[in-house]
Amino acid sequence: MSASQVDPHDKMRARDVSKVARGEQAPRPAHDYGSINEAPPKPSSSPSPSLPAEQPRHCYTSYLEYHKCVKEKGKDAPECEKFERHYMSLCPVEWIERWDEQRENGTFPGRI
Repeated sequence: MSASQVDPHDKMRARDVSKVARGEQAPRPAHDYGSINEAPPKPSSSPSPSLPAEQPRHCYTSYLEYHKCVKEKGKDAPECEKFERHYMSLCPVEWIERWDEQRENGTFPGRI
């Protein structure tokens, strides 16, 4: 680059410094190049504060799929095991107990 050509990045930096000096723009925070700043956590609208946002839906779906599979193929069917593993790992124990009780009483809201 010759002396008559101005690096566009230098021009941009000079403009930013001028805006900061005039109070029109906040200064950029210093950071280490190559580091990644983590985004602030998003507020969760999930029913339980300890569960990620999509987990309750996956939990409920896996619970339904497991019981549909058991109803169609029997409790010992190997195809149903993955659904059981999923809902057992995703769902809080309190939910499972409540849903099992509702199924026994005939008040469970899901279609099985």
